[in-house]
Amino acid sequence: MRILNIARRHSKKKIMTDKLKMLHVNLMVSNVQNTLDYYESIGFSTVQKVPKELPEWAMVQKDQVSLMFQSTNSLTTEFPQLEGQLSGKPLTLWIQTENIDNYFEKIKGKVKIVKELGITAYNGASEFVIEDNNGFILHFSNMEL
Repeated sequence: MRILNIARRHSKKKIMTDKLKMLHVNLMVSNVQNTLDYYESIGFSTVQKVPKELPEWAMVQKDQVSLMFQSTNSLTTEFPQLEGQLSGKPLTLWIQTENIDNYFEKIKGKVKIVKELGITAYNGASEFVIEDNNGFILHFSNMEL
């Protein structure tokens, strides 16, 4: 009986499944430290930066949202096909936000507002849009997906 059980275990094929676990964006910026300073001013925390002095790459996080930033020089060295691409444009990031009124009040004096906080006609959500110090458009919305 023992030999039969061993044979059964070895005859079963392992089923490998593909699974995407997470998405992080890595954004090309001209100055990683200036970008960290900006995002820290609107409530994000620096999770990691490399190297610690004059960082070429860093990650920030606020609640469940994280963003990575890499210097133009570092990123184009890693991926030469990005040479000549504009940092910061064209890109928009949509961020689902709880307590959107509260967050807007906290950051409105620290950011360039593209669209003021308001109710959208097309979906009835409260939303506002800002442009960060690199030209990236961040769209904050309380719409549930």
